[in-house]
Amino acid sequence: HNHWLWPLSAVGAPLDGGAAAGRATLDQRMLDMSGAPDPPAISRLRLLSDQPVEGCELAPDVFLANGMSVSLARLEYRWYRSTDKMACSWCGKTPVVMQRLTDNSYYCCVGCFTAAWPGHAAQHRTGLTSRGPRNDNAKGEMDGLLGLDGHETREQKWLEVADSMCYTPSQDDVGHMLKLACTPLTPDGLKRGPAKTLKTNYVIAPPPPPSPRRMLLVRNNVVVSVGKPGAARTNANRLGFTILTYNVLAEIYATSDAYPYCSPWALPWNYRRRNILRELANYRADVMCLQEVQADHYENFIEPELAKYNYAGVHKCKTREFMGRYGKMDGCAILYRRDKFTIVPGGVHDVEFNAIARVRHGADKRTLNRLLKDNVAQIVLLEMIATHPTTRRQVLVANTHINAGVEFDDVKLWQTQHLLLEVERVMTQHAGSTSAIPLVVAGDFNSLPGSDPHTLLSAGGIQPESGDPYGLLSTLPLRHNMPLRSAMATVGAHANASAESHELQRMEPPYTNYTAHFVGTLDYIFYTYDRLSVGGLLQMVDDRQVQENTALPSPQFSSDHLPLLAEFHFKR
Repeated sequence: HNHWLWPLSAVGAPLDGGAAAGRATLDQRMLDMSGAPDPPAISRLRLLSDQPVEGCELAPDVFLANGMSVSLARLEYRWYRSTDKMACSWCGKTPVVMQRLTDNSYYCCVGCFTAAWPGHAAQHRTGLTSRGPRNDNAKGEMDGLLGLDGHETREQKWLEVADSMCYTPSQDDVGHMLKLACTPLTPDGLKRGPAKTLKTNYVIAPPPPPSPRRMLLVRNNVVVSVGKPGAARTNANRLGFTILTYNVLAEIYATSDAYPYCSPWALPWNYRRRNILRELANYRADVMCLQEVQADHYENFIEPELAKYNYAGVHKCKTREFMGRYGKMDGCAILYRRDKFTIVPGGVHDVEFNAIARVRHGADKRTLNRLLKDNVAQIVLLEMIATHPTTRRQVLVANTHINAGVEFDDVKLWQTQHLLLEVERVMTQHAGSTSAIPLVVAGDFNSLPGSDPHTLLSAGGIQPESGDPYGLLSTLPLRHNMPLRSAMATVGAHANASAESHELQRMEPPYTNYTAHFVGTLDYIFYTYDRLSVGGLLQMVDDRQVQENTALPSPQFSSDHLPLLAEFHFKR
């Protein structure tokens, strides 16, 4: 069909954006002719995702035509909600996933569509046989037959809901479209430029959270019972602590190219951060070891939000200059409950593998280039808060994210060995030996069970399977003296383990990372078993939950990794 263009003055129509863009008064038009500077023109207005979700903040990007910084411009923002609501015609829920073209009705699932199907014949007949003047309902039915959206063929009505730059959709917005009108002003506010507008899809409600994982009660390395949903400790009377490791998937890596199976609206940080925070708050771990934590997300969200749950922490960025702004680099973070632990004075030690490589291999450019992968680790000495000196225990916690490159097995082993050397150095510095303080080493090691890094950690030594083609390992001991064991492999509390299996690498979970192109275990919690015993483990996720949306991440699971959590008790 043809669209005729009429002069706005001929029809009295407002500029794009409706009333928000048509507020220029006669006085303002006269000011425009006076030769005073014009407001900057807006060349583009966008949202990171045009699918708004209830509870997830919408923050627009504004681009000015003259390259002027938005921070220097005076802009007016107005958010509107459509009066029409799109919800399931059968049950009233959102979001809708199916449309019946004969009557422009919408449904949230196949079940509702099927339940409403008996009325289809009558609607179809009405749409095909109506002739002459039709009422509004008949018009909507014919629009459906033509494949047109009935909401767009008539003038949409809008209700203003906010005048701020950012807007967080509420429950009242679910099923409605949103519109943002951004109008540039002169610094004195007297002159208004043309408004730029954008419309979103219909606001949807977030999916319900997955069913909670339960704690497995462990005694003498055997699972003896399963805890209640939501219980974070198995035995609050025993002197010990819980520790969690979780790769939260940095926003800079969470792209539709990397995860094409994930709904695009479920990938932005403003959606995923709420799920991740809910997970962390529900587990209530005494210590958290997080990986892929962007600096800006740590400073602006993770640290202040977890502070509300009585956590404090430290963050270490990767040493990656080429990634651009500091805030967009990811790194590691250790957080701890302030009512449970305090950091020993001088107890924070950062490990930069680039810096170690430059010291050890600075004269060999070929070796150095292979080792400069920007990965980091953290080592923190914590002391339990206790009223009586006899219960004032210390624990050394190491958190790392080892290089992910599939062609760099030697680099992974090199980084793991140097992490262990740094742990031994820090432990000797604080306690005089490597056996005086209980130790937990956690993180994303990007290494499968039975790989060289895993074997070095769990067996205390290794002869590299693939040799040393680049000469990185020849000067390393490839061993350590700390009695380390994987918490999950100690118990084998999952479907992958069998009572007959005594090989620890076969006792690890079947996966901690689950994507469409890779499924395997990369994350571990190692501990010194002469000082600590496993009192509980967080059970693994049901495979059906993970596979429901193909793989991870998904609208329910906001990282491609799963968190691990272990409860430890002090032996002495």
